[in-house]
Amino acid sequence: MPDSITKTKWLTIPNFFSYLRIASVPFLFYIAYKGYPNLFLVVLALALSTDALDGYFARKLNQITTLGSTLDSVGDMAMYFTIPPCAWLLWPELIMQDIEYIIIVILAFVIPMITAFVKFGRMPSYHSWLAKITTVLLSFTVLIWFATEIVWPFKISVFIQIFVMIEYLAITIYLKKWRGNIPTYWHATGRLGKNDQ
Repeated sequence: MPDSITKTKWLTIPNFFSYLRIASVPFLFYIAYKGYPNLFLVVLALALSTDALDGYFARKLNQITTLGSTLDSVGDMAMYFTIPPCAWLLWPELIMQDIEYIIIVILAFVIPMITAFVKFGRMPSYHSWLAKITTVLLSFTVLIWFATEIVWPFKISVFIQIFVMIEYLAITIYLKKWRGNIPTYWHATGRLGKNDQ
């Protein structure tokens, strides 16, 4: 996998999966508005799975690009801002019971994004190891929560998302210019891997 990202065509296999995730948003809203919880969970699961697929194919096909990294972040952002209102339409009582955790996870995503925009004029798109793990955890635990009403795995994932926020903020503060695909804060500082600030 290359250490830095390069520019390439807008339509690649990994970008296609990111486009699918983004395109799923209006369908998810429509399904939630119409009140089909089971169909919503199926479409949501498929949309969330594209987050793993775009990264896998980007590495496998050596198609790690600036556009792809940004699309992946936009897709993640789309999911973060789509799931809560859709869940409110389908499971309002469930959401109200643990609304504070939803607020925390949204803030933990938005704060690093705003910070990177203020400093660099663009989304962070660091895709750190911890962020990737937490995205998978959040995806699974949200599906578990809505399908079974078991919420404690989601709460643990939210707690871990706070550490992702801290790491992203630390990377943004440290970097002198924007870079994408940084595995850890220590990679950003050059203490692990090549330092190409």
